[in-house]
Amino acid sequence: MRWEIARIIDCNFDNDTKFMTLTFRDNIKDVSYTNKELKKFIKRLNYNLYKTKKHHLKYLAVWEKQKRGAIHYHIIFFDFPYIEAIKLEQIWSQGFIKINKIDVDSKDNRGRYVSKYFSKDIDEKDYKQKAFFKSQNLILPEIKHFNTYGEKPFDLEEKNIVYTKTYTRKVPKFEYGGIDISFKESTVKYTKIRKEDIKNDNDN
Repeated sequence: MRWEIARIIDCNFDNDTKFMTLTFRDNIKDVSYTNKELKKFIKRLNYNLYKTKKHHLKYLAVWEKQKRGAIHYHIIFFDFPYIEAIKLEQIWSQGFIKINKIDVDSKDNRGRYVSKYFSKDIDEKDYKQKAFFKSQNLILPEIKHFNTYGEKPFDLEEKNIVYTKTYTRKVPKFEYGGIDISFKESTVKYTKIRKEDIKNDNDN
């Protein structure tokens, strides 16, 4: 999920991307309730900025619990117009708001850099609740899968590799005649490369 968030950020990041934190003045721990309040806020904010109920805001949002158990939200807004912080707090009306412009030096690494803070503890969320939300008007990455049978699918030069990380994940064990409910570890190597530098052996 962290890689998914990073790829979406890479596809939509622009000079007007902002990072916002929403907090509740009360110690609210009910995620179902706070999710509803977040959706109401998005609708009010969209109408305030664009004077229409048609959805224009482009965003990713994730909820997080403080040590005391209170819920707060982190939101990345893309192509977000200027609005005064005091006006944002009035539209939110539930507590404190903090908003900052995201300044990342490396264009190639901005998705990974931002998602590192945005997806904190995302794999520990309550499985009954959505871990993060996104607007329907975002540009989504095109994902292609290659079965290489142990061979390298691309001819990569080291200078073209932006980022590489090897990690393990748990996958279900499959056995003949049924599925074993136990899990085993699987090694995954994630490599980010510049699109224009990819050379597929099957290309003309």
